[in-house]
Amino acid sequence: MVTDSVIQLPTQVWQRIVQLGVERHIQELEAQLEETQQQIAEFERRFGMSFVDLQQEGLPEDADWQVHEDWVEWSSWEGLKTDLEQQLASLRAMPEPTGA
Repeated sequence: MVTDSVIQLPTQVWQRIVQLGVERHIQELEAQLEETQQQIAEFERRFGMSFVDLQQEGLPEDADWQVHEDWVEWSSWEGLKTDLEQQLASLRAMPEPTGA
């Protein structure tokens, strides 16, 4: 049987709990962003250019299926990077709790 219960804690305690959660989530997102940047750097090394440059130039006419697969994967990493950066910016913009 599930019952709804409310935990009564002072506002400052709840604010600290949220702050700790935000700090931990930022750490997790930063670790994901670092991995993402490493993956992107590997594609940049292999292709000898940035993703933006590759999009502007387009894939070579003689590109094989592996180049196409790499482009799709690289595109995915770039999208993830943008998403992580946006999430981090939002979390870092959160005001610090008062009275903590």
